[in-house]
Amino acid sequence: MTLTIELPDTLVNQLRERKIPEKEIEAVVLAALEIWLAQSQTKDDDRFSESAVPFIRRLIAQNRELFETLAQR
Repeated sequence: MTLTIELPDTLVNQLRERKIPEKEIEAVVLAALEIWLAQSQTKDDDRFSESAVPFIRRLIAQNRELFETLAQR
């Protein structure tokens, strides 16, 4: 499956300024989707009914090395 995501110009500019390789961006997106799917399997309610903050905290905690690499750019 191929998924194309259109990013806002402000985000694209930041990624280019930091020279983050496309492979790293793909890794972040894949990690986010995997965690989001795992989270949604444990709940019966709407995936978007709660704040995104707990999800983002889990995403960072479970992918600390990847985010530390990105933060160094």
